[in-house]
Amino acid sequence: MSVTDRRDVIDVLAGDHRAVEDLFQQLETGASGMAGTRKSLVDAVALELAWHCTAAQRYLLPLARRALPDGEALADEHTAEHLTVEHMVRDLEDKDPSDARFEPLLAQLIAAARGHIEHEEQITFAELTRECDRGELLAAGEELTAARRRAATTEPGPNAQAGPVGHVGPVGPGGPAGSGPSVVDRVRAVLSDS
Repeated sequence: MSVTDRRDVIDVLAGDHRAVEDLFQQLETGASGMAGTRKSLVDAVALELAWHCTAAQRYLLPLARRALPDGEALADEHTAEHLTVEHMVRDLEDKDPSDARFEPLLAQLIAAARGHIEHEEQITFAELTRECDRGELLAAGEELTAARRRAATTEPGPNAQAGPVGHVGPVGPGGPAGSGPSVVDRVRAVLSDS
């Protein structure tokens, strides 16, 4: 891999943001049409957000804590935002599109995720780009990319499905509500093994 092909952790996580925003736009413009397709898009959003939150906690926030003057407070704030998004993802996983609570919860999730994305891009990413050693950002990006590659080649479990950006393995949305651990928990397990 040449130096120009290398993506730092900010580039990788910003790519997550674009993937999530694309899914949000599909949901908002009605591109999802039927309830089954809508649920599939929401499952894809849940998977993307689970990957992003887990990856940021593991690969981005330790850099913020070390490199930024207000890194501890900023990382704690992001952790709280991630936990809020993860809680909403878990709640949404348990709902069917016909459930009266589905659409309001989806709207809350979209608003919370967009607020987090804006905060992360305008403040955290900008500060880390300015304050952190480029080599550290590249190393974290390579570690994250390698972990995702390993997760993608993990032997798929019975509920595995491909995610919207090639995430394959035992982290795909799994069956009906209550059928097992949340996608958030499955993603954490896979990335912690990487």
